[in-house]
Amino acid sequence: MAQDRYALLEHPYQISRSTWPKIQRVAHHLRNRKAFAKYYSPKMVSLGPIHHGEPHLQLGEQYKLMWASMYVEANRNKAQRLHREIVVNIKDLKDLYTEDALRRFNDDELAWMLFVDGCALLQILKHPDILKPEPLKAKVDQMALVRQDALLLENQLPFRVLQLLSDQPDNKLIEDMDHFLLCHHFSPDQKPHKNGAEGGDDQTQYAIDVDPTPPNPTHLLDELRIKVLREFRCPPEPKHIQNGQITYRNLKELKGAGIEVKRSKSKCPIDITFSSHCFSGELKLPDIIVDDTTAPTYLNLMAYEVCPDFENKYEISSYVEFLDSLIDHPDDVKVLRKARVLHNGLGSDEEVAKLFNVISTDLVPNAAIYASLRADIEKHYQKDYKTWFALAFNTYFSNPWSIIAFFAASVALLLTFIQTWFAAFPSQNS
Repeated sequence: MAQDRYALLEHPYQISRSTWPKIQRVAHHLRNRKAFAKYYSPKMVSLGPIHHGEPHLQLGEQYKLMWASMYVEANRNKAQRLHREIVVNIKDLKDLYTEDALRRFNDDELAWMLFVDGCALLQILKHPDILKPEPLKAKVDQMALVRQDALLLENQLPFRVLQLLSDQPDNKLIEDMDHFLLCHHFSPDQKPHKNGAEGGDDQTQYAIDVDPTPPNPTHLLDELRIKVLREFRCPPEPKHIQNGQITYRNLKELKGAGIEVKRSKSKCPIDITFSSHCFSGELKLPDIIVDDTTAPTYLNLMAYEVCPDFENKYEISSYVEFLDSLIDHPDDVKVLRKARVLHNGLGSDEEVAKLFNVISTDLVPNAAIYASLRADIEKHYQKDYKTWFALAFNTYFSNPWSIIAFFAASVALLLTFIQTWFAAFPSQNS
């Protein structure tokens, strides 16, 4: 018996990592957090095997059958042909899921499930505007839930399933996926430009050439992540970071050092830049929209990045961690709002601050991504004269009344000096 145990050490199990991870459950240490499970579970429809058959999703099952019927045009022959495509390839499709995601279903059940869910999703992709749900015979609120459910990690369908059921080439299928994602606030609203070329003078210095034939996405959530990162490349890591420490400064502290927040024109949501000037600095961030979809979107993207078989650089996790470092208090949110960087769809600034403080727990960021940016900010922050200048500016020039009072005091001081001069040297001024 002991000999058998030692044999396990001679041939240890290895987890292969790639850019095409299997569809799987959210890691237990993430899902098990208090009040977080709701962000990983579908509210309207299940897609794939993990949440299939759950009681609260029965209405969604009826809608999926209706949408699948629309997709096959209620044509029995077309339905049989497409179902056959799934059946013939079921072995390969099973390899795209982890074993624990499939254990409740046999091959026939799984093939029918993927056929119905895949046809339903393709029909949804054909009508991406949730404000016009009539073609799908649904209501706006229902389609809003479906859109959110379609971007949950545990609710993904392999791109291969969509390929087998679609009569379109891959590039057109991906285009439909992109149109669906276009309405999502975290998705860039413009197509990628070669060489990162964009209008305006705020072109990102880290933009890279876009591959004219990029690899197909793993699934819809993966395509969202691809779109977000398409024009982003990790900046070079700074050569020297004192004692290997990374300093975190919130926006209130940065403002005290003369660093002003401005809205960036970059179409890459995570492209944050900093520039230091003589007495001030500029931290530029692209638009940040915070609403009811923010928590599930960020959390599922971050859960995707920590999948053990997914080789990546934790870009989304690092972005959320950076935002959390900037936002400690409601006043920090106010700074972003006044700069027209953050659009608050939650209500109070306190709710936004709490949201980022909560979703950033147990993050696995890549310190190298924003290390250079943090080093530049810290270098600016450590210049005492810049802090003094910022303090003076905020004290005397922060609002019109302060400016008026400053100049009034200056004029009064000048008049007092002139009066004293004439009183002290009357003969010289006669």
